[in-house]
Amino acid sequence: MKRLAIVALFILSIHIAYSTNVSIHIYSDKTFSSVIFAPSTNTYILEGNDKKIDSCNSSNVYEITVINDSMMQVKNLDKIIGTFSHLHFRSYGTTNEFYLKPSTEKTKRLFNDDLVITAEKGNLKLLSLIDLEHYVEGVVQCEAGSRKPKEYYKVQAIICRTYALNNLARHINDGFELCDLVHCQVYQGETHNPDILQAVEETKGTVLVDGNNQLINAAFHSNCGGQTINSEDVWNKSLSYLKAREDTFCLNQPAANWKKQIPLKEWKAYLEKKEVSLKKDHTPASHFDSIPVGRRVSIYDKGFLIPLKDIRTDWNLHSTYFTITVDGDNVIFNGHGYGHRVGLCQEGAIHMSQTGYNYEQILHYYYYNVQLINYSILFN
Repeated sequence: MKRLAIVALFILSIHIAYSTNVSIHIYSDKTFSSVIFAPSTNTYILEGNDKKIDSCNSSNVYEITVINDSMMQVKNLDKIIGTFSHLHFRSYGTTNEFYLKPSTEKTKRLFNDDLVITAEKGNLKLLSLIDLEHYVEGVVQCEAGSRKPKEYYKVQAIICRTYALNNLARHINDGFELCDLVHCQVYQGETHNPDILQAVEETKGTVLVDGNNQLINAAFHSNCGGQTINSEDVWNKSLSYLKAREDTFCLNQPAANWKKQIPLKEWKAYLEKKEVSLKKDHTPASHFDSIPVGRRVSIYDKGFLIPLKDIRTDWNLHSTYFTITVDGDNVIFNGHGYGHRVGLCQEGAIHMSQTGYNYEQILHYYYYNVQLINYSILFN
């Protein structure tokens, strides 16, 4: 772990000193053997195996197709250009955009900056080499959606930027830095939402750090149900800035409440199976009954403690904040919130922005004792 942390720090220092680009594996959950590349604005230089082979603009269209495990054929509308193992569409100019359409997709997507293409085991691998701020714009669109207050977009931009820089080593062994899925952050290309673009520009470079000037784990979730929880209650790691707090801002929002019903017979069978691998706990049941429901991390059954995060996963529940009642032959889960409930509550933050709180107030509400700084000063 120490070596990985040193590697991550080294990677981040290089980005700060020399570049603000990040490498994103796009369409990372898809498999396809052919893709269409078409510039939308400005000029691109096409390099094959590190040599210039063509230049292109918005009038050009290229089809790249795998011809064996690791080789690709490139052709435009007129001719076959050649066969290569490595392709780089290198942007040339200040604003570069391009469309991509893999053979398995019905629609095209718009991306910024550079694209690198390789072939692995008969499928194409696409890496977006993109300016960090362009990446943040796309992530905010996916993570926050449309028609939100601009002040909230500022909040989301800062936590997405912080998260990205804090996780640059996540896929270091895969040959890129971040994927485009929830494992890292959802990213599906460029956005033209003017409020998002302005929010990212107005917070450019801003990140969250703890008291030691370390980038924080900027965790967020959809709705906490009125009570966030400590980081150690979910991930077994205590972080000073991710502590439980009451949150009234999200109580009347769409994801605040939920309900699920399962057969009592199935629930009893589940408990019996789960408890086989557990040791009995000798803490009196009254102790667990005294803990507020929103702060509980396990349920107590016949002397056994079953983690609520296990129950949430096993039964596909929206959160770990719920009560259990028996109704005839069924068990009823009455729950609150959506997500892991650590850190920033998105629906609470949106409501705060709608009622006049600014982005700094919102971030300090959900993250304890943090500072907002420009990431460039971390390595000065």
